[in-house]
Amino acid sequence: MNKNLLFGIAMILGGAALAQNSASIPTSVTPLKVNPKLAKLALPYHKNEQLGANSFESMAYNSQQNVHQNEAKVFSGLRIGTTQYQLQTNASICNRMVLSSDGTIGATWTMSQQNNTTWTDRGTGYNYFDGTSWTFGSAAYGTTTTVGPTTAVEAVRTGFTNLGLTSTGEEVIVCHETAVAAIHLDSRPAKGTGTWTSAAVTGLSDTWARVAVGGANGKTLHVISSSGLGGGASMITFHGQTGSVNYSRSQDGGTTWDIVRYIIPAIDSSHYLGFGGDSYAIDSRGDTVAIVVGGFDVDVVLLKSVDNGTSWTKTIVKKFPIPMYTSATMYTDTLNPLAAAEIDTLETNDASLEVMLDNQGKAHVWYGKMQVSCSTPGTATGQGLSYFPATQGLMYWNENMGNAKPVMITSVLDLNYSGHPADGILNVDYDNTTAGLLGFGTYQVSLTSFPSAGIDASGKIYLSYSGLFEGVNDQGTAVPGAGSATPGKSFRHTYLMRSDDGGTTWCGPTDITDPDIASGNYDYHEGVYGAMPKHLDGSFVHVIVQDDNSVGHGVASSGTTVDPQGGPADILYYKVPSSDIVCVTGVNDITKTNVSVNLFPNPASNSVSLKFNTTKVAKVNIKIYNGIGQEVSYFYNQTIVNGTILTINLANYKAGIYFVNTLIDGKTFSQKLIVE
Repeated sequence: MNKNLLFGIAMILGGAALAQNSASIPTSVTPLKVNPKLAKLALPYHKNEQLGANSFESMAYNSQQNVHQNEAKVFSGLRIGTTQYQLQTNASICNRMVLSSDGTIGATWTMSQQNNTTWTDRGTGYNYFDGTSWTFGSAAYGTTTTVGPTTAVEAVRTGFTNLGLTSTGEEVIVCHETAVAAIHLDSRPAKGTGTWTSAAVTGLSDTWARVAVGGANGKTLHVISSSGLGGGASMITFHGQTGSVNYSRSQDGGTTWDIVRYIIPAIDSSHYLGFGGDSYAIDSRGDTVAIVVGGFDVDVVLLKSVDNGTSWTKTIVKKFPIPMYTSATMYTDTLNPLAAAEIDTLETNDASLEVMLDNQGKAHVWYGKMQVSCSTPGTATGQGLSYFPATQGLMYWNENMGNAKPVMITSVLDLNYSGHPADGILNVDYDNTTAGLLGFGTYQVSLTSFPSAGIDASGKIYLSYSGLFEGVNDQGTAVPGAGSATPGKSFRHTYLMRSDDGGTTWCGPTDITDPDIASGNYDYHEGVYGAMPKHLDGSFVHVIVQDDNSVGHGVASSGTTVDPQGGPADILYYKVPSSDIVCVTGVNDITKTNVSVNLFPNPASNSVSLKFNTTKVAKVNIKIYNGIGQEVSYFYNQTIVNGTILTINLANYKAGIYFVNTLIDGKTFSQKLIVE
């Protein structure tokens, strides 16, 4: 990672406003290269292998903190709840947060307070911000004060919760009830207060729901769900599909349901054999409804309705190369999947998808990139589809892009660690002789995944996602690459991005799991399952994140989890100023740049600043040497524009002469610095 004891940088953007890119298709980023041994490691893929799991262990790894100094920022996480059960989704993020125009906020999560193997109290954790305080309390990031609800909203065991708010202020929670394998609805007339009416929805015998509230009157509940497991070990076959995606609708806030468990024809058994649980997302705005579905072995499909869910159109965003694929009988050979001559590694999606409707009703779609392969079809151990867990890249598409392919807008950041510069390589530990030790927690998704998106009234789009945090691991050591003497696992952090032009260009990413706050170092934290409201206020990005200091989620389908946990995870609420997601356009432009660098003040004592005058966006690497030529600090791959000022903290520099070498687009500027 590009931070060290001596170096702290603050960025100020100056100069004239940058012109927006007129193209409608974003520029694709280039992912980090992966060590071939790690890249070739594959795990067996079984749809819903984590579902219904009840395995739990004490944490085996201890984290270390306070490795480097932090510069205070204006935001940090606020603890609003806890949970021992740490699997918030099997793939796509639930709609778990609502921001109202009066500034009040509702937040939900799947919660258990039991540290055991059954989590019988599992249900909806709920907290409400009334504009001044949180109903069930809150506490600063890093404290141990007890916060949040101690019991679930429901009196029965439920999971995988969603929150919605009707135009009349009725608050609804949609989840699934374990014992009866049905969709469960909680509702009350006013948000934030009153008694919940709580019951399973008659006839909706499904699991893993998503809800969006829409309709011309703002009272329609659009629900998608899976035929699921039904309390058993195998996926239910419904209308010819093993794991169907079913659509249900209530036009009166959940009192009655005029559509129940309807399979939209465009994704029925004539097109797909079935889908995994949680491999879908939904949004609604007025009478427009958008659904996206996917999975390791199926297309990414956008379903859209403009008549409040009565009729639907289909767009294939990303096509899986082999139609009606089944790993029980098929190889991943695109020429002849039934009798393979050559096994192909196929690019697909990781089933963690997001869809959002903008202010014009256009759909925007995100998903994690994944690669899969099958050389031995079958259903026994060692047979079937395998996936490559070191796959990275967050893919994006919107309706304005038409037939264009989805574009990778971010991947794992090239952070590395102290003393090791950015190198374009994914630096994580792995040990292929130790089962489950892949250098990161096992979520069965891409290394950049779990997207959640929202939009403000001006049309700015906001995105959160979880990405691998390169350079340190849960053993408290720097990661040189692979096969280290004490191999460990790298953490995932939650990042924010923003687009001011409808998705053509993207700002960020900004790491909010490690926001460089003065109270401590959170490199060694796992920040995942970020969820934000679909509608934002324009001034702040509101997001909730599950956070703890052990990798993974600790839930497994059988046997022992490969990612044991050490106690409850926090549910953190972040209120991030939108201006903290720094925006520069054209970050992939590598043409030559006319640039100059001014160093001031000089001599300096507490800090020194570098101001850049440049004709276009550029990348800068900075190294600082002492008087005998020893490198004492560095900062790599920082984006600058005209007027950018980088401020260096000199608090830990001894008095003397230093040399500041700045490399920009092939040009090196060397300046003498006197520290007093």
